[in-house]
Amino acid sequence: MTAESRTLTVESPTVAEEIAAITPKDLFAELHRGVLGQDRALRFVAVAIYKHTTGKVSGNILLIGNSGTGKTTVMNNIQRVYDTIPAYRAFRAVTILNANLLVESERTEFRPDRMFTAVEQRARTLLGERPTAAELKEAMERGTVCVDEIDKMSTVVAGKPNPIGVVLQQGLLTLMEGEKVPYRTHVWEGEREREATIEIDTGRMMFVCGGAFEGLYDQVLNRVSRPGSGERVKSEAVKTADGGVRIESRFQLADFLKMKDMFEYGMVPQFMARFDKVVVMNDLGPAVLKEILLNSYDSPFRRSQRYFESLGIDLELDDLAAGLIAEQAAKENRTGARALRDVFSEIVNPVEFDPWGPEGVERPPDGGRATLRIDAARVRDHYR
Repeated sequence: MTAESRTLTVESPTVAEEIAAITPKDLFAELHRGVLGQDRALRFVAVAIYKHTTGKVSGNILLIGNSGTGKTTVMNNIQRVYDTIPAYRAFRAVTILNANLLVESERTEFRPDRMFTAVEQRARTLLGERPTAAELKEAMERGTVCVDEIDKMSTVVAGKPNPIGVVLQQGLLTLMEGEKVPYRTHVWEGEREREATIEIDTGRMMFVCGGAFEGLYDQVLNRVSRPGSGERVKSEAVKTADGGVRIESRFQLADFLKMKDMFEYGMVPQFMARFDKVVVMNDLGPAVLKEILLNSYDSPFRRSQRYFESLGIDLELDDLAAGLIAEQAAKENRTGARALRDVFSEIVNPVEFDPWGPEGVERPPDGGRATLRIDAARVRDHYR
């Protein structure tokens, strides 16, 4: 390990100044490079990262959103932000866990050691082969723990009590409140490795939880739709890819969600109180889905472009065709950006299967590159 990496583990004055100079707006801009269509959520995440890295009060976040709205993408981009910004090197012990890994279901037992082990592995990657107890403690306490599918750990499942959910929420609640947990591991003293118990202060860690909460949508919609509720779903004019206009009534959970809905769903009030902010992810409409399709590095179009590039073919996508694909994907309003993959793959599969066939392109006589253009006619023909 270099002297520089040791120094950066515990901030020098120079690194501390660099961290203090990074604003939530800077963090938002960096997050936005990897997450599209979720600006409101990213603002809260940016503030949470800022609080965590500057040692201010905890900024724990709960992300609620349909499958495909980008919860896991946000978690991955938190990791990317830490990895991208040199001053954040000390905060790179990020782990993303599925909620069910934190509970031993047979014994209904909370297993925080699994979380600590995952964080420790990341910390050791940063520190090298021979970390001291102080270095390992510092790196782990600066970690960020992302817990996915937290909704599966509700205290009520199918109308029946769920003891596993109770155990998990109470266990995480204790950690998020700030608990000094003894953790057994191996560290180095000089040239000698030894067993040691280090005390991890979880109050210094950042927690980001996420879940689809699928039943919550119907639960809140039923409440809103009840006669006398005083609430109603808004209607809005939506411009289509062809330039037409249609009126849509679209239920947005963020407009109606109340904390009592979370309690009814099966989330413990004390657990919910430990989150700085509960953020409902936006359902992705056609405009955002089109932007993701065209501009996201990992979109199905970009992946297909890279595939065709390896075959000597330049893949192009008309703007109108992209809009029609996005509209088709938006009809699957519970799968978000994942629907883009299904719709786009249906359209592009025939030419991926046989690029030089009747639906593909002709081989250039000079052996150069060919161009394959997906236009609106191809999309319309597929869905006719």
